[in-house]
Amino acid sequence: MKSKQKIIIRPPKLSDAKSLLIMINSLVEEKAMITIQEKQTIEDENKYLIDRIKNGKNHFQLFLIINGEVMGNARITKQGLTKEHIGQVGITLKKEGRGKGLGEKLLKEVMKEGIKKFRLKIITLEVLSKNKIAQNLYKKLGFKKAGLIKGGAKYYDKYEDVLTMVKYLK
Repeated sequence: MKSKQKIIIRPPKLSDAKSLLIMINSLVEEKAMITIQEKQTIEDENKYLIDRIKNGKNHFQLFLIINGEVMGNARITKQGLTKEHIGQVGITLKKEGRGKGLGEKLLKEVMKEGIKKFRLKIITLEVLSKNKIAQNLYKKLGFKKAGLIKGGAKYYDKYEDVLTMVKYLK
């Protein structure tokens, strides 16, 4: 990564819609291992951002911005009722941002803020079992394998196994 790049981690803004659209659609084009599998529209992204910004009482989200463009996002969602002490985390990162430690930095920051905001005791996540690069990052951050759901996600017309991972907080 060039040293002159300006890297910022911050909450999303409504003005991020166009840049978010470019990021999400680039991930769809590369068939990245994310839940969205069809190209989005600017209306989709505006609606998503409005929901995340205005109705954010049970989740916390951060964007990774490089030179003014959205390169990644991470979010943590507090579970409800008898599971309010549990948060579920997720992350997406544009190809250009991978392998540089930025995903780790983004994930650590969103977890730190989510733990503080929601007083979490446990953080969980789900990842396709074939996504070994992501699993290695999660293990590095203290997550352990908790279970496997055979055929738990439909990934481009094929059912893939989903690994659940957990991190118990002190």
